[in-house]
Amino acid sequence: MCGRYSVNNKKIPKEHRFASLLEGLNFEPNFDARPSQELPVILPDTPKAVLATWASPDKEPDGKPTLPFNIRQENLLFIPRFRVLLPRNRCIIPVDGFFEWKEIEPEDEDANVETQQEEALDLFGNPIRSKAETRRLKKVKPQKQKYCFTLKHEEPFGLAGLWRESLNQETGELARYFSIITTSANTAVLPYHDRMPVILNPESEQTWLNNRLQEKQWYNVLQPYDSKQMSVVAI
Repeated sequence: MCGRYSVNNKKIPKEHRFASLLEGLNFEPNFDARPSQELPVILPDTPKAVLATWASPDKEPDGKPTLPFNIRQENLLFIPRFRVLLPRNRCIIPVDGFFEWKEIEPEDEDANVETQQEEALDLFGNPIRSKAETRRLKKVKPQKQKYCFTLKHEEPFGLAGLWRESLNQETGELARYFSIITTSANTAVLPYHDRMPVILNPESEQTWLNNRLQEKQWYNVLQPYDSKQMSVVAI
């Protein structure tokens, strides 16, 4: 899963492959990019990156989003609304890093206090609690720690995605939307989440954007990234 990421176009080295593509794009650095925001994407056969909205508000007849913020790699070839985009509507999302959250385990001292309390149990061995205590426990939200995933050298990198256009009913103009493709987590991400965005290296970026290649060639780049080339830090 990838629901937040960072992109800072003002710190991209001039020699980086994204520098010329993002040059001149009217976009401020975003360290908490999220669905519904307008963000840079790189499209096939275009000299410059463009701005597109992360996830489409449009709904299918069954109520599901036409283009959600994430698409599972496994669903690309089997869900018609995604399959129709694959031949020509692939894109790259330039990022500096992406974020995941993990619940913080309660301290042992608190756990010991709870186990020392004598509680009545029902026939199934579950503690019998008052209505007030049940309401209190429901309100308690688990604490979560935020983690940032980057490449080891902290250089910008690209995520595989799909994009589409649809008519904005309010303005009557065509609007661009995009989604990030996810795959199984590698060993760097797995302790925090079982999914991760598809990270492309420079060679696989070229393959992913090449509309002259066969489907099998660009589909094969949708793999978990090498965990040894990644870093994770708590925020």
